[in-house]
Amino acid sequence: MKSTFSPKLFLKTWIASYILVYAFPSPFYFIPLLNEFLLKYFVAVRDEITTVIARLVLGQPDFKKPQVNGSGDTTFNYMELISFPLIALVLTILILMIFRKKPWVSKLFSWSIIYARYHVGLILISYGVAKFMIGQFPSPGIYTLEQTFGESSPMGLAWRFFGYSDTYKIFMGLSEISAGLLLLFRRTAILGALMSVAVTTNIVLVNFSFDVPVKLMSSHLLLFSLLILVPSVKALIDFFILQKHTRLYTPGIVWKTRAQRKLWLAGKLIFAVLLPLMLIAGHFISQSMRTSRLNQWEGAYTFSRNNLPDSAGVYWTNVMIDQNSMNVKTSGKNDHYYTIEDFNEEGEIYFVRSANQEDPYLLKILENSEGEYQLLVTLGEQQMDITTSRKKKSDYLLMQRGFNWVNEYPFNR
Repeated sequence: MKSTFSPKLFLKTWIASYILVYAFPSPFYFIPLLNEFLLKYFVAVRDEITTVIARLVLGQPDFKKPQVNGSGDTTFNYMELISFPLIALVLTILILMIFRKKPWVSKLFSWSIIYARYHVGLILISYGVAKFMIGQFPSPGIYTLEQTFGESSPMGLAWRFFGYSDTYKIFMGLSEISAGLLLLFRRTAILGALMSVAVTTNIVLVNFSFDVPVKLMSSHLLLFSLLILVPSVKALIDFFILQKHTRLYTPGIVWKTRAQRKLWLAGKLIFAVLLPLMLIAGHFISQSMRTSRLNQWEGAYTFSRNNLPDSAGVYWTNVMIDQNSMNVKTSGKNDHYYTIEDFNEEGEIYFVRSANQEDPYLLKILENSEGEYQLLVTLGEQQMDITTSRKKKSDYLLMQRGFNWVNEYPFNR
């Protein structure tokens, strides 16, 4: 049989291998027990290879993969930009050396595009649903309203901007969910990829412009979205630029037997229907952990006159209560952070400095007839009596201004 090897086949096989190495085991880790008994070993081997390469490149014999902390742009992640292409190259060489005469080798690229569709689609759905929940872009809290622009990080500034408007969050969420759902079905995959390119381009620009540490992941989503369009590039150019009659082509899999078709249908139901529903349900379930009881004593309390010093000889100058947390600023220009364990309508707030603190501190809030507030603080054996003014969320201009159809002049202070 004639060899099917060619430079074009080599490149397409390498791209297919890279998609597999980067994306796997997504989304299969959602399948119960599969990750625990099988998939985690693939990840462990991949991470070990990356670690070895990182130690050689960085000259750090003790280099290790960091704990998950929310950043996708760690040194380890950048080392994956070296290890993943190398792993994909080794897989490509092995495939073409051992299986180059097999007919399925020429179909690997098409299959990888299908896999990329599901990978990008499910991630976009997950991120889109999150826009409707508490978590990714929270609305401004007391800490945020008291913070100045100059004290914000670029990412914090972007998060506050997105978090302010529920309307814009809904728009972003619907855009991501729509693109993701369209990618899951072959007939709508091209439209989904075009939408995904637009959506992920915006995400990439935000991440690079505001130093959001998921630059690498979002860049791969954009890259994979573009790769999904590769088989249809000619048709898209003919239609949008040359204005020719054309027909779109979306890679699919032709199954020869009835059993294969049934198996594929079962997989389709799992990954195109069941998994999206599981992602949505997971987000809803997580809300119970993110949502806290409304604290009617929220606000920024600024002291109108001096109070007793604490054991270090410094005065409290400001108290900010934001849901279940409390921040105290002192005359020594220090910030002390506390967790609120409980509060009641009588103004009694019980708070701790650390999770292992057995006896909580007590803050008693009383409002007098002049609109001022008296804070009675008990810190162990020490007590403080502080007279303050209070600023609620509704007192801030950002929360008061709202939307206006008519603006006789720009209000952009």
